[in-house]
Amino acid sequence: MEFSEFLKSINSLEDNYPPVHLWNPDLCDGVEMRIDREGNWYYQNSIIGRDKLKLLFSRILKFESGNYYLVTPTEKVIVKVDIAPYMIIDYEIDAQKEKIILKTNLDLSIPLDKDHKLELKKIGEEQIPFIQVRDNIEGFISRSIYYSLIEIALKQENTPSDQLILKSFDCDFNLGEIR
Repeated sequence: MEFSEFLKSINSLEDNYPPVHLWNPDLCDGVEMRIDREGNWYYQNSIIGRDKLKLLFSRILKFESGNYYLVTPTEKVIVKVDIAPYMIIDYEIDAQKEKIILKTNLDLSIPLDKDHKLELKKIGEEQIPFIQVRDNIEGFISRSIYYSLIEIALKQENTPSDQLILKSFDCDFNLGEIR
C-alpha cells in the first residue's frame, strides 16, 4: 500500500467508532476492569487474553471527568489505567516528507500531527512521552519506539537549541533536553 493511501485510511478511522460521547448510562458497581503499564487488560483481576475482546473494549472506551470508562447505551464501567489505555509499539515513516505514523498495541494507527500531539509528562521520576490518540484518550510511547524517534530527530537536524525536536506533518515535537 502506498503511504498516501495508508494515510487516507487512517484519517477515516474515527468514523468506525460508536458514539460513546452520546451515551451517559448509570455506573455499574462491582465490576473491576484495569489496563496495566504493559497494555494488558484485566477483568476481575484475570487477564484478558483474547485480542479481539480487547479491541472491542478499546472501541467503547470513553474518558470523562479524569476517568476512563467502558460505555454502552445501557452500562458504564470504570476502568483503572496505570499509564494510558494505548501503548505505541511501532511506527512507519515517510522520511522524505517527514511524516510519521504511530501504531498502537490495539491495532490503531495515528499520524503524529497537529491533532495527535506528542507531549512529555513526568510520572514519578520518569519523563514519559504521550500522544493524543482519540477523543481525549492518550497513548504512551514505548521506550524502544521513543528511542527510535530520537534517532529520527537527530537525523532530521531540527535542533537549533538545547531541545531535541522531531518534525512530522509540518509540526515540531519536543523530545526532551539535549545534554
